[in-house]
Amino acid sequence: MDAAILKFFESIRCPFLTGFFGVFTFLGEGLTLGAAVILLYWLLGSAGEQLFFTAVTSFSLNGALKAGVSRPRPYRAGVVSRIEVDNFFVSTMDLGDTLSFPSGHVQSISSALLAESLRVGKILLWAGTVVVILLVAASRLYFGVHYPTDVLAGLLLGIFVALLWHIVFTRFFRWRYAVLAFVAAALLIALPFAAASDSYQAAGLLAGGAFFLPFAHALRCPDPKGWKRLLRIPVGGLLAGAVFALTLLFPEDAGLTLLKWFLITGAATLGATALFKLLKI
Repeated sequence: MDAAILKFFESIRCPFLTGFFGVFTFLGEGLTLGAAVILLYWLLGSAGEQLFFTAVTSFSLNGALKAGVSRPRPYRAGVVSRIEVDNFFVSTMDLGDTLSFPSGHVQSISSALLAESLRVGKILLWAGTVVVILLVAASRLYFGVHYPTDVLAGLLLGIFVALLWHIVFTRFFRWRYAVLAFVAAALLIALPFAAASDSYQAAGLLAGGAFFLPFAHALRCPDPKGWKRLLRIPVGGLLAGAVFALTLLFPEDAGLTLLKWFLITGAATLGATALFKLLKI
């Protein structure tokens, strides 16, 4: 069934559909979603925590599972060919040939959009969420980089993570940081068994969130109204970008990869919050 579905998508390939599905693959890119999550965290204040927790947990779980399962991608197994795209927005060329299961794009977009849908509860948002998730899933099949079972697993895991944090935030709100710390500790313990670069990046993000977010919450001042809140975007972006640029000087090393993303997360949460409070924005 996996092969039959992939061959169908291979049979309908054309320039128009490549561009169309490229848009939805872009929406599921880690960098795209990461930037959107951070911006919403800055703009929504405490209301953005649930989305941040969900996105970081989902990315970390996905990285650990990819490294642990090590399923070859369908083009690597010779099931279908891959559409080779490599530009600033979308790339299918540097994916990790044995990191097929589960789909990171589908898991990330489904967990993030479902988290917001659960929090907001609007019918239009729910409808848009379903459409976008299905199109992101179809895009990964169209490009030949995932099996249908990969995207199905990504969807189910995204639903699981979104529901987990929704339950924590609605029923066990005061324990949310303890739960995040437990998840971060579990991933750090599992690192020796899933030692891929994505796993160390995920562990750094999750550990950074668990360590810095409680301090950022304690430091947070009342959120401003109106246009002043928008000033958080360039201020936070400059700080996080500066720390990211400095970490590019780090040598290639697994432990330093973990430290790099730990520091970037700290800059985007505690560091940015401190600046917002200082500048009263």
